[in-house]
Amino acid sequence: MAVQRYGFIFKAPGMQFLTHNGRLESDTFAATLCGVASVEEAVLVAQELLTRHVQLIELCGAFTEADAEQIRNAIDDRIPVAAVHYSPETRQRLQQLSD
Repeated sequence: MAVQRYGFIFKAPGMQFLTHNGRLESDTFAATLCGVASVEEAVLVAQELLTRHVQLIELCGAFTEADAEQIRNAIDDRIPVAAVHYSPETRQRLQQLSD
């Protein structure tokens, strides 16, 4: 069965999860997107996404594997939590943006 309810959490300075969130829906798919400023906020969002019966949570590349594990543990690993990972070349290009 394909994923029908999806959550995406992104982390960036200044994000406030109660304000920076949204939902995209079609007849067969719903995506909830939420911005957070910290891993602790991401844990709260992940717990809320469970109440919305989300089947999968993906994290943006700003989260480390340790962050993803912390979120998995906080929701008792009830649904998959995956993180975006960048290739070394992409990480280098991203670093140039912040230089």
